[in-house]
Amino acid sequence: MVIIIYTNITGEYKMKKALLLSILASGVLFAQEYIQPDRMKNMQEMEAAMSVIQKGFLFDNVNVVKNGVKDLKERVKHTESFIKAGVNKEGFNTLVYAQKQAKDITALADDILATFEKGDRYGAANGYLRVLSKCLTCHQTIRSW
Repeated sequence: MVIIIYTNITGEYKMKKALLLSILASGVLFAQEYIQPDRMKNMQEMEAAMSVIQKGFLFDNVNVVKNGVKDLKERVKHTESFIKAGVNKEGFNTLVYAQKQAKDITALADDILATFEKGDRYGAANGYLRVLSKCLTCHQTIRSW
């Protein structure tokens, strides 16, 4: 009978331990899901802004390009909000890098609009490609894509 009680106590202890671990694990996963949608939403909105700019090129419509540039500039302000401050294990400060990329993208977006308004469609398209290059470089550098 002592063995049965001991087994029940051990089983109860293991059950409590398993329950505690599952609560902790779900808490961590839930917290990660809380952070992820902000980043994903921001990235989707930047992609949508880039698509609007591209549609403005295709329809030769300055107002569409203007709206896309405005949206891109607004979204890029929030790019660094989900990047942790500090230096990574390679000694690289990802937050400073992301802030620089955001500043460069903002300047390039203004250049796209100014160039397009002047009638230089190819120059504006080249500016669009430079923005896209900044996006890809940031993804590769910070997120190791």
